Amino acid sequence: MSRITLIHLTTLMLLLTSRQDLLAQKSKTTFPIQKEGKFEISLGDQVMRIDPSKGGRISNLILSGEDFLTDSTINNFNWGSTFWFSPQSDWNWPPSAEIDNKPYTASMVGDVVKMISQKDSKTGLVVTKEISADAKSGSFVLKFIITNHSRKPQKVAPWEVTRVKTNGLAFFPVGKDSARGGLMSSTEIQDGIFYYSYQKDKLPLKGDRQIYADGSEGWLAQVNGDVILVKKFPDISLEQTAPKEGEVELFASEVSDTNPGYVEIEHQGPYSELAPNASSVWVTRWFLRKLPANIPVQAGGKPLVDYVRTLVK
Repeated sequence: MSRITLIHLTTLMLLLTSRQDLLAQKSKTTFPIQKEGKFEISLGDQVMRIDPSKGGRISNLILSGEDFLTDSTINNFNWGSTFWFSPQSDWNWPPSAEIDNKPYTASMVGDVVKMISQKDSKTGLVVTKEISADAKSGSFVLKFIITNHSRKPQKVAPWEVTRVKTNGLAFFPVGKDSARGGLMSSTEIQDGIFYYSYQKDKLPLKGDRQIYADGSEGWLAQVNGDVILVKKFPDISLEQTAPKEGEVELFASEVSDTNPGYVEIEHQGPYSELAPNASSVWVTRWFLRKLPANIPVQAGGKPLVDYVRTLVK
């Protein structure tokens, strides 16, 4: 075999290998499905459903047929996972309808569900949500873009608010500041990890039912039964936190004999100023998994924390 022939064969093999690698990557791409105006993204036995007509919120997060989120039968205003502006002191209540619950303009751009809100009537801010699946890591990727369409600078932080079922365990690495809020009696800190164990009998009868905390490492986890949701996000410093807010926040709703209520697991990005026509970008990842049977769900459990840290690497 001549040297030239050998070079040609080597080049051909490299081209074939590159093409096979490209095809393998494409085969891992997960494309959304559109059904009756809503979108569905599947990752194996994980399914995320998105409703552009309801504030572009995530309506369902399903693993093996079981929804991890609460729906409108628990609360017809606060359900699924939504996006707000922080700090809340800028708008009190309710949140911006244009951002939280009014219809978004939606389209599919390749393997991404892209949704654009109406302009917030108070601030002139517009939110773009781009949601996709990463088959390699088995996670959902959520990109939030805030654009200032007003004529003046606006200070704002991104805020993800996700409603889950009660009786679970939320935990995250602690940051520099001490946590505060009306749910502190149901919390503990062990080995640098903050734990909130839902306890119905300890819900405050008066005042707030919240936790405001500074986190670290850039993750927040919630376990319900044998299923865990881990959110990964850019860690922010205490100085970057919006006024009177927390990088990580938790909220427990009222409950009754006929309504089990819900818990909000929340995290926020940096509080920054946007000049007119400027945008900020904030990206989070969601990992939904069934916990291995040999990992106990308990505050202070090192195997549980190690599992999460390995997952978000």
